[in-house]
Amino acid sequence: MPERLPVPLPVHGFVLAGGKSSRMGEDKALLRFCGRPMGQIAVEKLRGFCAEVGIAGNREDLAEFAPVVREARVDVGPAAGVEAGLRAAAQPWVLFMPVDVPLVPEEWLRRWAEAVLAMDGVVASNLYYGRDQPAFCMLRRECLGRFSEALEAGERRLGMLLERASEGLLWVYDLEGLYGKFPEANERWFANVNTPKDLAEAEAWARESRLGR
Repeated sequence: MPERLPVPLPVHGFVLAGGKSSRMGEDKALLRFCGRPMGQIAVEKLRGFCAEVGIAGNREDLAEFAPVVREARVDVGPAAGVEAGLRAAAQPWVLFMPVDVPLVPEEWLRRWAEAVLAMDGVVASNLYYGRDQPAFCMLRRECLGRFSEALEAGERRLGMLLERASEGLLWVYDLEGLYGKFPEANERWFANVNTPKDLAEAEAWARESRLGR
């Protein structure tokens, strides 16, 4: 009997790809990690469990990987991409991840999403491993209004925006402390590839760990 494929979750996943890549010196979304563009790698991870997938950022050149939604604001950091994704979402939940974290396993993104969907009353979540990871965030679609209001009021810190948008119903998924430390978790999963040195180190670790996907 053929193996059943996992059922997609009612989540619209977005890759945040609006950064300027100034420290890298070239576009990170198209930068090759173990032979493939990081934008493509991130999209494929989300396609493994999300019902819909897109890219947030004013980047029509990334449309070959997934539909692109345009950001309406400038100079507000990743919050512009979160707002754009919430506005365009076609599913009740919306999940975001940065484009420059190619080592985070798809399996753990799915586990996080499943845990959030199972939590009664929660309307937003972000990941924690060693420190808050607010760019890994998941919100109900109806958080858009409060998120935009906080942006209009001048807030730019993504963690604070999540708190304001959730009105106290934010759940932090703590890989270190929620269920005890997961032995297979690794801080490298959440390391941003910002510089050529970061890229070389991450690729070396991926090859050694067989996590180059």
